[in-house]
Amino acid sequence: TIITSRYPSSNNPYNHMFVHMRSVEFLKQEVEVEVYVPSNIESSYIHEGVKVYKMPSKSIAKLLKKKEIIYLHLLNIYPFNKADGWPIYKRILRENTPFAMYVHGSEVQKFTARMFDFNYSLDTFLRWIKKDLLVIPKMKRFVRETKGRDNCKYIFPSIWMKEELETNLDQKLENFEIIPNGIDTNLFRFNDSYENRYKLLTLRPLSSKKYAVDIAIETMKYLPKEFTLHIYGKGHLQSKYQKQIDDAKLSKRVTIKNEFIDRSEMNEFFTKYGIFLSPTRMDAQGVTMCEAMASGLLVASNNNTAIPEFIEDNYNGLLSNDSKSLAQKILKITENIEPFKLVIYNGRRSMEKISIDKTVSNEIKSLEAIIQ
Repeated sequence: TIITSRYPSSNNPYNHMFVHMRSVEFLKQEVEVEVYVPSNIESSYIHEGVKVYKMPSKSIAKLLKKKEIIYLHLLNIYPFNKADGWPIYKRILRENTPFAMYVHGSEVQKFTARMFDFNYSLDTFLRWIKKDLLVIPKMKRFVRETKGRDNCKYIFPSIWMKEELETNLDQKLENFEIIPNGIDTNLFRFNDSYENRYKLLTLRPLSSKKYAVDIAIETMKYLPKEFTLHIYGKGHLQSKYQKQIDDAKLSKRVTIKNEFIDRSEMNEFFTKYGIFLSPTRMDAQGVTMCEAMASGLLVASNNNTAIPEFIEDNYNGLLSNDSKSLAQKILKITENIEPFKLVIYNGRRSMEKISIDKTVSNEIKSLEAIIQ
């Protein structure tokens, strides 16, 4: 039984897509799966073969003892709301229910862990109070009271994410596994991108400084005029980024496309580009970056947080924390076909190691170990 705060439907296919990908793969590997989503109203539907039940979290909590094992994915705490995940956490504590929790990040990170998004508005202040003073103490209690159990497991996409939980919640974990989010290497097929090496792509929400679109634009200042960058994304920071482009006199080479690319079309979309420019200020993995690597794009990112666990500089991608040096590395590798092709082939091979069939198989083994 998977419990998550959101789930895809035909009307909204991208709600926690990373959870749905697992559900589909569980079914492929002949593991029964049901999904429960805390909600103010009760409803149910089937999405691509997966049964989904929406109901108040207290109703879900009452069903837990009948379920074999609970798998938590971004089960969020919303105080004073029927969709609040806390009654489910409390039931797991009280009933000693077997569970695994895949930690994606936001559920265990303090608001102050993302200071790059902090501003002095009332909304920001209220979100800080809710997260750090209401949510985090509850998550700390949950982890503290379960981490020593034999019938639970904490799973992380990266070592960095495990250390983030330990730092933010002031808890040390012994019983954990590192299993990255799986990459659909059948959907994202390899394509040699060398001929498009001067065409750069950034595919990011324009809603948080975490995604470092400003660093991508800054990098373009140090690349010659044959290089272009298309930024695909939506969000309230768009006008700020457009001003940065205009001020740097890059408007002929850097374009913001206020569009969302359908996942089923992404592999074909990637074939129009040669380099995936994916700077970041914080990432537990960088799934879209990994999908671009699987598709044969040369990925350039920052050497911070979890990124170096997935990219080794000049082996399967490019890493630098300085825009100018990142641009210089891009310039150097695009001069000759052999090093470029070697890096993109290595990128594909490294993504095949974390293909979704392999990662979900590892998750199944982890879940089975809990109930044995």
